[in-house]
Amino acid sequence: MSTQPATASGTLFDALFDDAAMFPPGNASAVEAVTLHGDYRMGPHAGRIGPLVVADDALGKVERATASAGIGPLDVSVVASAGAGSLTGLADRMITHPLDELTVVSAEIALRDLDNLPGATRRVVAATGELPPEITVYVELPDAAGWQEAAEQVEAAGLLGKLRTGGAVPQAFPSPERLAKRLSVLVELDLSFKLTAGLHHALPTVVRTSEGRLPQHGLVAVIAALHALIEGESVATAAELLRADDPDAVVAVVRDLDEPAAAALRRRLRSVGCCGVLDPLRELGRLHLL
Repeated sequence: MSTQPATASGTLFDALFDDAAMFPPGNASAVEAVTLHGDYRMGPHAGRIGPLVVADDALGKVERATASAGIGPLDVSVVASAGAGSLTGLADRMITHPLDELTVVSAEIALRDLDNLPGATRRVVAATGELPPEITVYVELPDAAGWQEAAEQVEAAGLLGKLRTGGAVPQAFPSPERLAKRLSVLVELDLSFKLTAGLHHALPTVVRTSEGRLPQHGLVAVIAALHALIEGESVATAAELLRADDPDAVVAVVRDLDEPAAAALRRRLRSVGCCGVLDPLRELGRLHLL
């Protein structure tokens, strides 16, 4: 691998990694997650780590753990546990039971009606009107019929998108061609977004689990592919970068990003959810990208 220093890491990785320690496969308890997150905030990667990601039904536990640790207020991104009504419930809770130890900076909700994603999007958009305007809302777009129309509605409403790049089973990982196509749609819509699930490594990696071989995408390869799409390259070129058959070339793309290119990329890619935020950061360090 190349050992030349990065030119764009000063902004490229700022607050990029949302701490999803409480979600699979990490499944940390509230106390464990809060304790580790507090350590991260005081550690060398503090500026690269975003909010703690918390399910809405775990907010009470996380607030109590934060109060016990004495490290509040803690920035959190709240994942809605059900449909659009979960956002209304979150808004009501913030009024009736203020979260003194937590600051809700964003909310995340998945579209669940796979037979009518545009209709589900309209319900989510309506529910977001109950939330304070300073809360960023990410709408997870399942890879199902109607997702592009749903993405258009999300962009028109001033919300952000969210894509999954993996999961617990091999079928949850989109092929390089499919992920490149989905990213290209978001770029064409100029829809900012978050990525989650499966980006534990800098370069593509096959992980063997009880569920089978999991072909995980690599964060550096995703960044290189996204940059290519922003620059007007084809979906085929982006897919080739995602495969990272030439790892040195992929790393070089990211290493050579200048500040305007890094800013343009981060305007689209707002964050990456990861249950073990230090894992990709360590690999980025070994590639001399930090």
